[in-house]
Amino acid sequence: MNTLEGIFNPKSVAVIGASEIEGKVGQSVMKNLLNFKQHGGKVYPVNKKYNEVYGIKCYGSVSDIPETPDLVIISIPAEYAVDAMDECGKKGVKAAIIITAGFSETNNHELEERLEAIIKQYGIRTIGPNCLGVINLHNHLNASFSKEFSKMGNIAFISQSGAIMTALLDIANYYNLGFSKIVSMGNKIDVQEYELLNYLENDPHTKVVALYIEGLKDEKFISAAKKISRKKPVIVLKSGKSEEGAKAASSHTGSLAGNNAVYDAAFKKSRVFNVESFEDLVNLLKIFSVQPPMRSKKLAVVTNAGGFGVLAADSVEKCGLELADFSATTVSELKKYLPDTSGISNPLDLIGDADVNRYKHAFELVENDPNVDGLLAILTPQGMTDALGVARELVKLKNYMICKKDKIPIVASFVGGTSVLEARSYLQEKGIPSFICPDLAVHALACLYRQSHLMDKYDSPEYLNEIRSEIAEAKANNPEKIDELLANANESNSKEFLKLNGFAIPEKFVATTKEEAKEYAENLGKVVMKVVSADILHKSDAGCVIIDPSDASEAFETIMKNGEKYLFDRKIDGIIDGVLIEQFVTGKEIIIGAKRDPVFGPVVMTGLGGIFIEVLKDVSFGITPITKEYAGEILHSLKSYKILEGVRGENRSDIEFLKELIVRVGVLMETYDEISEIDINPAFIKEEGQGGFVGDALIITK
Repeated sequence: MNTLEGIFNPKSVAVIGASEIEGKVGQSVMKNLLNFKQHGGKVYPVNKKYNEVYGIKCYGSVSDIPETPDLVIISIPAEYAVDAMDECGKKGVKAAIIITAGFSETNNHELEERLEAIIKQYGIRTIGPNCLGVINLHNHLNASFSKEFSKMGNIAFISQSGAIMTALLDIANYYNLGFSKIVSMGNKIDVQEYELLNYLENDPHTKVVALYIEGLKDEKFISAAKKISRKKPVIVLKSGKSEEGAKAASSHTGSLAGNNAVYDAAFKKSRVFNVESFEDLVNLLKIFSVQPPMRSKKLAVVTNAGGFGVLAADSVEKCGLELADFSATTVSELKKYLPDTSGISNPLDLIGDADVNRYKHAFELVENDPNVDGLLAILTPQGMTDALGVARELVKLKNYMICKKDKIPIVASFVGGTSVLEARSYLQEKGIPSFICPDLAVHALACLYRQSHLMDKYDSPEYLNEIRSEIAEAKANNPEKIDELLANANESNSKEFLKLNGFAIPEKFVATTKEEAKEYAENLGKVVMKVVSADILHKSDAGCVIIDPSDASEAFETIMKNGEKYLFDRKIDGIIDGVLIEQFVTGKEIIIGAKRDPVFGPVVMTGLGGIFIEVLKDVSFGITPITKEYAGEILHSLKSYKILEGVRGENRSDIEFLKELIVRVGVLMETYDEISEIDINPAFIKEEGQGGFVGDALIITK
């Protein structure tokens, strides 16, 4: 039996801590498992206090059970749970759900480490601890202490919070959402999200996956999510984005929330839908669970309110969709049913006195238009409006399309209060998502379109592998030189290291005397002079940068004097290795940095460099491995990307060269484990086809 199969599809379940006492977790779990037993599953209560629980023979310990249960649920105090797991391991149990709290989320890390050691020793696939449990509605398994939910469907929900899980399950009844599998993960001592995604990828009962995450523990989430998202939409709600939220997450589940920008980059690379709120999560579940794919951007909007039609049109443009042009046949037929005051355009305004028949004909004609691949029906309550009647016509249209090969998604926005409440509920019940306002409906359709056309844009490894080979060869050919440069990684040595690994740097020398400075400057022409010291990071602030000096000897002395004063004032026992005399270069200033994230590994950051990085703070992150296509995606996400493309008569920058820099920095972080950070600020990017140079750089080793 697959180890996760033991969690989701066990034939026998043991409950350690089983009880009939109201208010006990063991009682809720046992009560929920009675339905599982009625459908042929075996249930073994375990509690030394009882001979039977709910009429089922109760055992004093797991070892007394006549067979090895497929799944064990533990709901006893934390100090006893560890020994119980050890007993399960000796019994041969291979799957467990530990509901018990009182581990790392309460700073009891030692107890959790003992528990983890037992799990690894016996190879027990474990959900929890500090969780609500697992539900598989297609197997009648409610291995949790949540109340019983009967709505079976196609949504799998994975949550690090039991409370958010129960809130979604409760609200699901109103929106007619059905679930396949539900997992409360808790502290995630063993089974991680990526393993659940791998399992759900081929689960025939699951059409869409939703996750509530406070923190991830494994970078494998990216590859797993990327793989499943080609088949099924994955929606993620991540908390702990603010400083206070991160603190709350840590105290809640013992997880580390991590850097928000890095998580955003991880989710973008994973191709999941990274939603901002619980409402967004529910809205996407509403459309993904019941609607067919959206083939193109072409959307039709039918409304009885011109104002809401205009708002919908604004949202269509904002969300990257397009208003379809109705065919000549559609326009001609619509004129037969619409009053003269109704303009035949998209959005299609049926006018405020629109009755059910007017909506009915509009729905049918628009749905059959070959130019339309999505329909949004808007209704506002007027004196003559029959909201429920219009809803019924929309449902008839949906049912008619079930038999058609070319189905289109249908969503509704019945805007109002009590007068449209019954109609909205009816639509939800019949599988048509209803949104309180048109912009939410349009956004949901845009996500449906994105999922329908999700393509792997950055999976060609050829160029990446070429760079990897180059850098591996450089490392193999220059081991001693590289060790020397990284051991004293000031700006000059950092640039030499980058040069060995294929980066373009300006011609340069390091002067240790004013005479050398004068000689080097005369050889190079126009130069920039900078202090060389690993202890002076902000050289401009220290007065240690001089551009195009009139006298290189005087500039040398000024830089050395300012550098020594800077170190003295800050009581830094630092070293000044000299003054860098470097060929003066220009171009668009770009920052490229890299660091190691504790979860996702090497992360590369880029944005406009120089002073702009402090003012605009417009940066984008990517997680290695970074292909050339992926580097393009990273750059495109910058708000300032158009500056690189050229604005107000400026020429386009060499974006291909910039992509290469990003790829190379990513490969450096992959290749050299001893590097903890790379800071290139700025890199000068010249016009298209002319390349560029690394202007300033610093490598920081562990």
